[in-house]
Amino acid sequence: MKSRFLPAALLVAISCAVSFAQEEKIVSESNLVTVNVIATGNKGQYVKGLKQNQFEVYDEKVKQQIALFSTDEASVSIGIVCEIHNTTPDKTRAMLNSLRQFTRGLGNGDDFFFTAFAAQGSVTSEFVPTAEQVLDHLTAVKPGGPTALYDVVYTASERLRKRRNLKKALLIVSDGEDEKSQTTYKELMNKLREFDVQIYAIGIANPAMAQFPGNGRWLFEDLTRQTGRRSFLMDAETAMGRAVLAEMARVSGGATYFPENENEPELIGICSQITHELRQQYTIGFYASNIASKNNWRRIRIVLNRVAGDRREISLAYRQGYRLVNR
Repeated sequence: MKSRFLPAALLVAISCAVSFAQEEKIVSESNLVTVNVIATGNKGQYVKGLKQNQFEVYDEKVKQQIALFSTDEASVSIGIVCEIHNTTPDKTRAMLNSLRQFTRGLGNGDDFFFTAFAAQGSVTSEFVPTAEQVLDHLTAVKPGGPTALYDVVYTASERLRKRRNLKKALLIVSDGEDEKSQTTYKELMNKLREFDVQIYAIGIANPAMAQFPGNGRWLFEDLTRQTGRRSFLMDAETAMGRAVLAEMARVSGGATYFPENENEPELIGICSQITHELRQQYTIGFYASNIASKNNWRRIRIVLNRVAGDRREISLAYRQGYRLVNR
């Protein structure tokens, strides 16, 4: 097989990624806890125009004074983590094209980084490469770096913590399966809970699980519906991967998407939905009390008070808690 040289632009990006890893860790002693809140109506439409006095915030069932309330479209720092399956270049191309369009829709104050990973290694850049660039790098250059989901997300979360914007989001594109990381799921969740980051996940099919016709549709069915052509172990792994992605998104106040076809129009629609949602959020902040127990996981509950005459059914989505740690 003929090898191709790594494009110069990607080499520059890799050098930048190394320099980022060597930066000093940003230290913050503030106990301000910020929570991004999405309000939606019963038809899924975003609800705007809510006021600060309509919200109540509870930290471990204790009502807190709201110290920060904003409806502005604040700048956001985004980390993008994308799993690459070498056996599905067409789907890889569709996903990367969609992510490229997603980043083009970001505002002037927004910033992002992109990490692609596969069994051969991982690469991080300040732009979204083409499928050819990624596949060439992973197959010909064979980089180092983490190769499994939990390790990659753990590393990306640390990089995201250092980004300049207060508002942060992590977009994960993966099948959610992991058997090789040194980082456990519990360790990863504790890491993500240390700072306010919303997780959006796009669940892609593992090619090894999609070898039978109709398997993609079956993924949306009850796990107990077995046929002679599917192995229970394979389907259980698929369901577990989907559950991992969904749980990470749920506790962070984000969302999970499972495209049926993984084609470019469908993926562009999902990325556009994520971009839109990031612009529709309320940001609420309060100062954490009882700092002596700040290493414990603290549960948050936010209640919306009705305005007289307003009969709308409004649902709130937000991260389920936080963990303050010494930095």
